[in-house]
Amino acid sequence: MNNEYPNPWNFSNIDKNLLSPNGKYKIEFRELYEIAMGAPIGGECYLIYDDKKLKLNDWSGGPIIWNDTSDKIALPIWTKQRNQKISIVDINNLTITTFKNEFRVLHFSKFIDKNLLGIDSPIYMTTKLNFDIDKEEVETIKQLK
Repeated sequence: MNNEYPNPWNFSNIDKNLLSPNGKYKIEFRELYEIAMGAPIGGECYLIYDDKKLKLNDWSGGPIIWNDTSDKIALPIWTKQRNQKISIVDINNLTITTFKNEFRVLHFSKFIDKNLLGIDSPIYMTTKLNFDIDKEEVETIKQLK
């Protein structure tokens, strides 16, 4: 496994990557816990800005990653089957788009334009992730309130 910090097994609310590059937005987790013994962690996830706190998901993983322009966040979302899906939070439209593909354990490394790069399953049978958000099948788009 890659021992870099943060990683899906070890991240927290004090991580610098939770603050947007422009410093206007922040992601915050509530009560992170292992999804199973020795497994990655997850918890409720919120977007904080202008004294507002919007709930993004009940069971999000990490670490998250911002794009360079601070208008999109990539967020791993846990499923009931303990797989992950990719959600993209659009700051300008205040929407969260969840894609249909399922992954084992996501670890993002870059978010450039419409491409999300990283790996799936850092420990076992690792595969590269090159996810084009314009070409992948969307499962849901929800308006954030």
